[in-house]
Amino acid sequence: MLINLNNRPGTVHEFIALVDSESGKLEGFRDVKPDFSFISMASSSNRSESRRHGASSHSLSTTIPGSSSASSATTSCSTGSTIPSTSNASTLALTSSNSRRHVLSHINDIFKCTICFGRLEDPHLCPQCSKLYCYDCIGEWLDSGISQSCPNCKITLQIDQLVKVRWFDDIQKLQHNLRTLSTSDTEDTQLLKQTSTGTDTELCPMHGKLVNFYCSSCKQCICEVCATDVTEGRHRDHTFKALNVTYEQHVAMLNNELEKVEHYRDKLALLINKIDRNVALIGRVKHVKHKELEAIMVSALKSLDRQEEEKLAKLHAHQNGLLHEMEDIDLKLQTMRCEMTLCSKPELIQMKSNIFSVCNAIRMNPIKDFKQIRAQANLKIEIPHLFETGIFVVHNFSTFDDNKVYSNEFSDCLGRTWRIMAWCVISEDQFGIYLELVSGSPCWMECTFQLIHLDPEKTISKTIRQYFDRTPQKGWGLRDFVTLTTILEKNYVRDNDSLELLYNIRPCSPSDAPITLDADESLSEN
Repeated sequence: MLINLNNRPGTVHEFIALVDSESGKLEGFRDVKPDFSFISMASSSNRSESRRHGASSHSLSTTIPGSSSASSATTSCSTGSTIPSTSNASTLALTSSNSRRHVLSHINDIFKCTICFGRLEDPHLCPQCSKLYCYDCIGEWLDSGISQSCPNCKITLQIDQLVKVRWFDDIQKLQHNLRTLSTSDTEDTQLLKQTSTGTDTELCPMHGKLVNFYCSSCKQCICEVCATDVTEGRHRDHTFKALNVTYEQHVAMLNNELEKVEHYRDKLALLINKIDRNVALIGRVKHVKHKELEAIMVSALKSLDRQEEEKLAKLHAHQNGLLHEMEDIDLKLQTMRCEMTLCSKPELIQMKSNIFSVCNAIRMNPIKDFKQIRAQANLKIEIPHLFETGIFVVHNFSTFDDNKVYSNEFSDCLGRTWRIMAWCVISEDQFGIYLELVSGSPCWMECTFQLIHLDPEKTISKTIRQYFDRTPQKGWGLRDFVTLTTILEKNYVRDNDSLELLYNIRPCSPSDAPITLDADESLSEN
C-alpha cells in the first residue's frame, strides 16, 4: 500500500509510506519530487509503476534506517573507485548525518495536523486525499456545521468515514531512531576527524613514508627506511621499538602522571572543603556570640531599669512626704485666716497667742537637708560574665572505642584553664561530654554543649550549672549526652568521620539566671 504523506503544499519533498497490505505495518518511506503524488489505497498494479517512477525521478532514495525497506537500499559506486581514506570516510559520515537530519526535519513538518498545525494526536486521514488530521480537530470541524466536507479536497465527509492511522506509532519510533542515528553519526564524524589528525598519518620528513618505529637510542620516531638505511647509517646499531608499543607505553606513563596530578588536585579540593567548613564553623560561633551580646544587652538594660526604679522610689517617697506636709500647712493657714476674718477686734486680740503658737509649731518642724534626700545620679552597667565559645572536633569517630578524647586547653574570662573531654561508653550506647578544670580556683560554672547537625533543627543542645573543682566526679558533665545509635542513624557524623561539638562556658553563681544561647535553632534531648 502506498500512501501520499505530503501534508504541506509546496514543500520541497514528498514522502511515500510503504505499508504492508496484509499486516498493516509500516515498512518505510521514500521521498520523491513534489510533482509526483499518490492517492491512498493504490492498487497493486500501480505499485510497481509508481516505485519505478519514483526511482527514475530521484537518483537517491532516502529510507529510514532500521525499517524493512532499509535492507533493500544499495549505494552505487563508480567503477575503478578505491577504498575511501579517513578524510573521505569522515566526509561520507557527515553527509549521511546531514541527510538524516534533512529527512527528520521534513518528517516533523509532514506529520502535523492540517487544521491546528500542531503535533498529531490520534491521527485520522481523509479516504480521498489522505490528508492527516487530529481526530478532535476534524471532529470539531465536521460537527461545527460550517462544512461537512474535507478541509483539503472538499469531498463530503462524515466522522465515521475517517481512516485511523494505525502505523503512526511506527512513524514516531522511526523518528526516534533517526534522531539517535544522527547523534551517533555526529560523534563518529568527530572521532574520524580526530583520527585523521592523529599521529597515525604522520609521514617521515626525509622519506615520506609512514612513521612506524621509535628509535630508543636517539629518541626519535622514524620510518622503516630510516631504520634499514645502511648507506647513511643514521640509526646503525640503535635499538628500535614498534611505534604502537612505544606509544602505549608513553600513554600509560602520561596517564600515571595525570592520575598523580588528579590525586594532588583532589587533596587541594579536600583542603578547600575543610577551609569552607572552617569558615562555616567560625560563622556559627559568630552567630552564637551575637546571641550572647543580645542576651547581655537585655540583661544590662534590665539592670539599668532596676537601678533607676530603686532610686526613683526613694525620691518619690520623700517627695510625697513633703507634699503631704505642704497640704497640712495650707489647711492650717486657711483656717487661721478664716478665723481672723470672722472674729471681732477684741476676739482677734485674744486669738493672737493661739495663732502664734500654731505658727511656731509649724516652723519648729525641721526641714531635711537636700543632701540627705538626694540620690546619686549614676547608674552602673552590670555585665554578666562572658562566655568562652569554641568548636571541639572529634576526629576518627568510627575508631572511637571506649576511650577519652580531649580538646585543646582554653581559659575563661576570669583566667581559669579548662578542657573538654568526650567519652564513648559502647556497652551502654552512650556518648558523654565533660568539662574539666585544669588550673584555677573551684567555682560555679554554666556550661552549654551542642552537637552540631547540618540541619539546624536537629542540633542537640544541653546546659548544666555545676560547682566544679579538680576532683573527678559525675557532676562534671553529661554522661548520657546522646546515644551512639542516634549519632549514627541521624547523620551527625561528617563525611570526614568527625563530630563537631560547640561549647559555651562562663563562671556564674547559684543564683544567676541562665542565659539561653541559640535556643531557637537547637533542641534538647531529655
